[in-house]
Amino acid sequence: MRWKDFLYYQKGEKLVVILLLILIILTLVLNLILSQRRSNDIVFTQNDSLIKVFDEFQRNLKEKENRAFVQQNQEISFVQEGKYKSSTAQELSTQNVPDNYSFPKAEKLTAGETISLNSTDTAQWKKIPGIGSSFASRIIKYRKSLGGFVSVEQLREIYGVDSEMFSRISPYIQADGNFKKIQINKLEFKELLSHPYLNYKQVQAIMNLRKKKGNISSVDELAMLDEFTPDDIFRVEPYLEF
Repeated sequence: MRWKDFLYYQKGEKLVVILLLILIILTLVLNLILSQRRSNDIVFTQNDSLIKVFDEFQRNLKEKENRAFVQQNQEISFVQEGKYKSSTAQELSTQNVPDNYSFPKAEKLTAGETISLNSTDTAQWKKIPGIGSSFASRIIKYRKSLGGFVSVEQLREIYGVDSEMFSRISPYIQADGNFKKIQINKLEFKELLSHPYLNYKQVQAIMNLRKKKGNISSVDELAMLDEFTPDDIFRVEPYLEF
């Protein structure tokens, strides 16, 4: 049998082969068309997503620009308004003021003038040369915690009042004896502890002594306690009331 015999088909077989080839070709063409359409759809879908992202970015950018513009205008208006108020205040402050006019200085005490140690407010303390608002506030605060000053020397205990400052301000201050005493047999623990001259251990010793023997009759009984030194007794004695 020759090889040409393999290529010989009957008429019916030839039709079948031709139809089969046509179907194969159509199938390939259809697959090609479908594959191109799917790729186009994917591209379109991806393009749509990118477009949405880009549009969102542009919208956010415009909003930020608008907010920045509004804020800048507000700041400009605020600065302009502040300059206007400042210039207006300056004009009012200098309006109708003669060139040779001198503004009054803060009133200060002169040599020989004094203030009361315990009956003065911050305004009067600031009249002393060398004392400003800060020192005046410290003096009033410490005086309140003590219940009043016993002597002018106690001003040395205030932060910032060194020997030089004390020597400058002390001639303007007069002691008055107007201070409160501590009712040592009646006050509670916290009330005694609030006094600057009594610490925790000393107050505890006082409470134990009261509990042990009753009322304390004199400062000598405190002097016998280990918690009190001679200096402690000297400082606190003027404030004690038995």
